[in-house]
Amino acid sequence: MPHTKSHVSDAESVLPDDVKGEMWMLRDDLDTETLGFTVLALEAGEETMSHAHVDDDQEEIYYVATGGVDVDFGDHTVSLEADEALRISPEEERQIQNRDEYSKLVLVSAPV
Repeated sequence: MPHTKSHVSDAESVLPDDVKGEMWMLRDDLDTETLGFTVLALEAGEETMSHAHVDDDQEEIYYVATGGVDVDFGDHTVSLEADEALRISPEEERQIQNRDEYSKLVLVSAPV
C-alpha cells in the first residue's frame, strides 16, 4: 500500500499513569521501517525522563504544535515556543519540561 493513515487514538499512551500527559508512538501504526513519529501532550509542570539515543543512533526533531517547553541539556536549556522546531543529535542527553498550561509536540526520529 502506498500510504498508511493513523490517529493518536489508534495507539496506547506509553506514559506511566502518574504523569499528567500522554505520549502516542505511531511508528507501528503507520508501519514505518526507520522513521519514528510520536505525539507528546504534557500538562502544566510535567517533564519527560532524561534520555539520549546513543544505543539506537537516532537523531530527533521536536516540533511544538501548542504551548511552550524547555529542553534541558544539563549544561544549557533551549526554550521552544509554538511553531518552533529543534534537531537533537543522538548523543545529547535531554529532558523536555513543559512550562505552559498544556503543550503538544510532534517528535520525529530516524537513524543517523
